[in-house]
Amino acid sequence: MRRPLHLLSAVVLAVFVGGSALAQTPAPAGAPVVAPPLSLTALIDQAIALFPKVEADVAEVQGRTLTLTAGRSAGVMPGLVLEVYREGREIKHPRTGAVLGRAEDTLGRVAVSAVYDGYSTATFDGTGVSAGDRVRTPPGKVRLAVLPLTAPGTKDTLVEAAVTELYDGLNRSGRFAVTLGEQVAPSLRQQGITPEQALGGRGIPEAMRAFKLENLLIVHFKTVEKKPFMEIRLFTAERAAAALTTAMFVPSSIKPVQPGRFSGSDRAGPGTPERKPRSLLARLLGGDLESNKYSAGEASIPLVEVGRVDFLVISMDVAIAPGDRIPRVALTDGERLFVYRIENRVLVPDWTLSARSMGRVYSVQLADLLGDGSLQVVANRYDGRLGMNSIVAGLKNGKPATLVDQIDAFLLAVDEKGTGVKQTLWAQPYSAEAFFTKGRVDKMVVRDGSLVRERAVAVPDNFRATGAALAAVMGKDQRALVYIDEQHRLRVSSGTEELWTSSSLVGGGSPKIEVQRMIERGGRSFFYQLEPIPLAIDLDGDGVQEVVVPQNQLEGMLAVVYRGPAGIRLQQLNSGFEGTIASLGGYPNEDGGTPTLVAAVVRHKNILKTSGSTQIIMTVAE
Repeated sequence: MRRPLHLLSAVVLAVFVGGSALAQTPAPAGAPVVAPPLSLTALIDQAIALFPKVEADVAEVQGRTLTLTAGRSAGVMPGLVLEVYREGREIKHPRTGAVLGRAEDTLGRVAVSAVYDGYSTATFDGTGVSAGDRVRTPPGKVRLAVLPLTAPGTKDTLVEAAVTELYDGLNRSGRFAVTLGEQVAPSLRQQGITPEQALGGRGIPEAMRAFKLENLLIVHFKTVEKKPFMEIRLFTAERAAAALTTAMFVPSSIKPVQPGRFSGSDRAGPGTPERKPRSLLARLLGGDLESNKYSAGEASIPLVEVGRVDFLVISMDVAIAPGDRIPRVALTDGERLFVYRIENRVLVPDWTLSARSMGRVYSVQLADLLGDGSLQVVANRYDGRLGMNSIVAGLKNGKPATLVDQIDAFLLAVDEKGTGVKQTLWAQPYSAEAFFTKGRVDKMVVRDGSLVRERAVAVPDNFRATGAALAAVMGKDQRALVYIDEQHRLRVSSGTEELWTSSSLVGGGSPKIEVQRMIERGGRSFFYQLEPIPLAIDLDGDGVQEVVVPQNQLEGMLAVVYRGPAGIRLQQLNSGFEGTIASLGGYPNEDGGTPTLVAAVVRHKNILKTSGSTQIIMTVAE
């Protein structure tokens, strides 16, 4: 490898140009104006007050208009969304006869349209509601997206600090599930909408529908009387006017963040010098190297070629075996499974197994599924006649063998416990009609040479068991599902709840599976794109993992996803690799130092990309 990583600068906040920094934005007509908060805590309290926990009865029904027995005194406000349900029979304990509750039938949701002292009216889109039914606040947290906008001359470091405090405070309240609405900013800018116009509501309802946002908190940073100033609007999906309109000076207690801090937990106090040496994450995101130039400085990332094979690597994975603590690499050319040990920065063959007899292998993952400290290879295999025919391979009596065969599902090995080794196996059933079975994933265990279902796993409906991993990207003890969707967007979710979606395309470079189906009198081919598995690894030693994923839409591009001071961020960087990044792997340093990253870089020899070679490159721990 002759080229070091070429690093791109991060775009931290969307900056709108236009409008006077000193101009005061008038409140939109009909929007409630509250007293200016004295602190961010007061602002958070005002936001919480917009979403009270309400339980009430339906007093009467007139067409689509419901009259509810809760009004202004109960905290009800226009735009509040409530769940309508009907109580049924009592449910009793079979032995004691104690009443445990009542059966419930959910009828839909209503949006409050008008509020009075003792009652309110709401609009219901469905049918079947009658007097005596009940309404309540929907279960779960309120989904709130925060959109920071800045005027020219505003310090980005101060904006980051203020948004960090607001983001963390909203999360700590326990009432909100907070994400960044940064994908809205480019959309508004393309339409020529200025921050002042956005505060007035122009383009906001359309943007919220386009990006499926339930609630949007816009914070416009500007300078007033030579002091940093914030104008705040909170919009809900059910109301055109802002539900909250307020403004305040940035509290003096908020200080600009120090440069070079990336993960949310990696913040130092005032006057604390940046740690030396710089973390791998800091060097990846903040380096200033030039292409084709080596550097001995701290921003450099030493690289070494550990192996080269004269075939196209379809998939690769890297892990440290729990038993002997030796890093291993698994890779496939579609027909064979290769396992190597990494010893003295060289790939040493461990074992090889032919797996082509009943399909072509499209992905490999290393996992400890038997609990004996050894690593098995989870291989997803497909055959045009048989469909999915995945396997689990490993050593049996010291010889490579297929441990579990003919699995009619897509397999995904995940690190569910956060041990650093994948020890849990998920399976998404294969469907001859839809390919991926929508919304269904099961946790499986290896038992007596077969896979046994243990329980269902909650995943989003658009989840596909390709290009996915569990990562502590939201916090040290918060494992989230990170996956590439069908539109090549990287998504972060918790259970079925979506937390973040990238605006940039990721993945690519992996093979497509062709499926032929008979339609009417002839056959038709359908193609399904598989994706490289994102690498979840702690790059800066703070316990919060980052996610690194190829962006093969352009040669050599990578995306680093990390929790910044104001939520999840994505930064693109040019690795300098000449070829397609087929897979990424990595493992932590045993001494707690810089982790090691491994990349499989494919170079094709012909335009059809049917032949070529692969270079295995790794970073060198310092």
